[in-house]
Amino acid sequence: MTVAFVLQTFKDLDQVERLARAIAKGAPDRLIVVSHRGTDLDRKRLDNSGVFDRTLPSPGGRGRFGVIDGLISAFRWLEKQPRSYDWVVVLSGQDYPIRPLAELEAELERTDCDGFFHHFEALNETAALAPPMFWPQREVDDRYFFEYSVLKDHSTTVDRALLKVPRLLSECTRRIRLHSSFGVMLGKRTAHPPFSRDFKLYGGSYWMTINRKAVRAVLSFVDERPDIVNYFRGVIVPEEAFLQTVLANDPSIRLSAHEQRYMEFDQRLGHPREFEMGDLPRVMASGCYFARKFDMRRGPEVLDAIDASLKSADEAGKVQSSSPASADAALPRAS
Repeated sequence: MTVAFVLQTFKDLDQVERLARAIAKGAPDRLIVVSHRGTDLDRKRLDNSGVFDRTLPSPGGRGRFGVIDGLISAFRWLEKQPRSYDWVVVLSGQDYPIRPLAELEAELERTDCDGFFHHFEALNETAALAPPMFWPQREVDDRYFFEYSVLKDHSTTVDRALLKVPRLLSECTRRIRLHSSFGVMLGKRTAHPPFSRDFKLYGGSYWMTINRKAVRAVLSFVDERPDIVNYFRGVIVPEEAFLQTVLANDPSIRLSAHEQRYMEFDQRLGHPREFEMGDLPRVMASGCYFARKFDMRRGPEVLDAIDASLKSADEAGKVQSSSPASADAALPRAS
């Protein structure tokens, strides 16, 4: 079985290369594609590293459809290249494997599911408020029932301060929204959203593991339903709803909500927190195959400790157990 790893990245090329080398070491029969939002020189360096099978440009951008465009380009490349593949694992540049990848391959070999990622019906208030994502219905409405125009690509601290009062006033209306989180964006409530009882809106994790059948289902949908693709181009944070909606509405695709990545979401900051040494016993005991986020610049010893843990399991000639006791015992202690 061949697993393809798609890395969607935009910074710290050293950490991106380290992640790719960790994958290559743990999964000898693999494909590694990087979709990088950066300069031509950045991509040339990644290309020359010898660890990627393909380096692709990506428009990227959190909260915009460009990051999905980058992933779809990677899917199309995988379908055209001559090697067969069975599964795709989507990772950010700040992910890192925390269990031997042989264990992931063994699980994928025996599953009858077509995909693994946290997902939920976005308009089901109980499901949407469940961890780890916590979506109030007001947020669902603001994101996915307004069509946004970009007034400014990037917003500064000054922009956000100046727009705070107008933004709050816009939330008192039903027709207009002003957002400053992903640039300055003005939204008008759409008259005809595409969602219905037969095509429900889903939210969930973008960092998914899906098989080739699911990849082809996504590509077919993109080709056959440009109307819905264009609708999602106009919303905010489509990466947390588009693929999830496409796959969860497809009756031929069987999904598991089991999350294979461990993260701890910081509600105050609005994104996953970065792990430190003291977090590692809890991270490694999660039973997940990957965790995020890590920052090699701020804490290289964290990734060193994970590498040592995985190396210890390899040298012992056994697959590392996912039990909390053994995972904790394999880790160097935080000072």
